[in-house]
Amino acid sequence: MDNRSHYNHVTDAWMFIMGDNLHYGYFDNGDTDLQKATDALIDNFASMARIDEDTSVLDVGCGIGGPALYLHEKFGCHISGISTSSRGIEIAKAKSKEKGYSEKVRFYTRDALDNGFPEDTFDIVWVMESSHLMRNKGRLFEENYRVLRNGGRMLLCDQMLLKEFTARDVLRYRKELAAVEKSFGKAKVETIGFYKAKMGERGFTDIETIDISEQAFPTLIKWKENIQHKKDSVLEHFSEDDFNNFILSCDILMDLFKNGIWGYGLVSGTKQS
Repeated sequence: MDNRSHYNHVTDAWMFIMGDNLHYGYFDNGDTDLQKATDALIDNFASMARIDEDTSVLDVGCGIGGPALYLHEKFGCHISGISTSSRGIEIAKAKSKEKGYSEKVRFYTRDALDNGFPEDTFDIVWVMESSHLMRNKGRLFEENYRVLRNGGRMLLCDQMLLKEFTARDVLRYRKELAAVEKSFGKAKVETIGFYKAKMGERGFTDIETIDISEQAFPTLIKWKENIQHKKDSVLEHFSEDDFNNFILSCDILMDLFKNGIWGYGLVSGTKQS
């Protein structure tokens, strides 16, 4: 199953597991509510750039629109969200229309590697937890750089490796990685250093990186709790195999986090031509 089909399949179930924001949270402590933690990650991410009502944002991999709607409510900014998941875009459009935001918050079914927007269109390109699903990250950065205005900033956050993954590591964890892929899609996870280097090669300057692995880790505990507590609702959209594999995947990712292999990072850089 390709990632487009995968996310069309999992989106409705994930809303019961993850809430309005289909991404990790930023936890000051393990007792923080998941919704507050996912909003806190948006806030921390947004603090890496200046956003106001005149800012134009491209949200790459917008999910069901949670972050875009949150940003608009907080800053009044213009946002164009894109995703290859038609189901996610359908839900995001409905939410924007319901809130009366459709003039300034719009969603499109488009490919991040060929987004169709003109050059020099956006002040910020916002890539929240979608880059790991794109193997050609160089192409992603090329496209993001193209549509940014001079002085604009790309913000990227995602799951990242905390050390280089060797061929031996791939062999050792092949069963675990296959289980995670089945739940979360086909991924190419890289180190934060990889992102910094690739952005520099493309021409981004003022590159900033932040490791928030410790603050992101409790997300997996919350997801595991939610899928178990909301089993009946989740099974309206998931098979038993999907259900059990998601729990297994959370356990695997928790072990990878604890062993210093897997983590979470924020990266930002400015376009200066």
